[in-house]
Amino acid sequence: MTNGDWPSAEGLVLRPWAVDDRDVLVAAWADPEVRRWTAVPDDASPDAAARWIAGGWRRREEGLALDLVGVSVDDGRILGEVGLSAFDTARRAARIGWWTAASERGRGVATAMVRAMTGWAHDGPLALRVVVAEVDPANPASVTVVRRAGYELLGKVPGRLTEGSTTDGRLVFASQPPVCGATGEGASATRV
Repeated sequence: MTNGDWPSAEGLVLRPWAVDDRDVLVAAWADPEVRRWTAVPDDASPDAAARWIAGGWRRREEGLALDLVGVSVDDGRILGEVGLSAFDTARRAARIGWWTAASERGRGVATAMVRAMTGWAHDGPLALRVVVAEVDPANPASVTVVRRAGYELLGKVPGRLTEGSTTDGRLVFASQPPVCGATGEGASATRV
């Protein structure tokens, strides 16, 4: 996993979590919407958040996960998080996930973070061939995010995405880099 030039787009830059970000992470873990749609640890204390942040370097180096915060270029506030996990080195694939701070929802922040991370995952040092998003169908905001970010629906698979999920099944979307020379509608057609 790489350290270096991190992605940016549309008024934000992505960067790794820093120790000083602990209180933002604690607040996110306490947010009912974040808890509903993402996996949050049972121990969501400030100490647990500090340990999780400190473990980010190890998770990156071991190829387990890459968790980045979206930071406003205007004032430096944290807008949300986007991450890659479940890396499959043989297929050059990973899964993407995200959350947005309550004050930033509905403003295009999640879409900007997902687009930035996805483009970087394909075109940057990871050179991934496919990035997959698994979305609870009861979460229309996240369905909108992946569609606006250019992901294509592959289908629905059984199983709950999170413990708080109210639906049995999740939608699977994928993004792949465009075929060399392809242009126009469908240029990034899924080739999983």
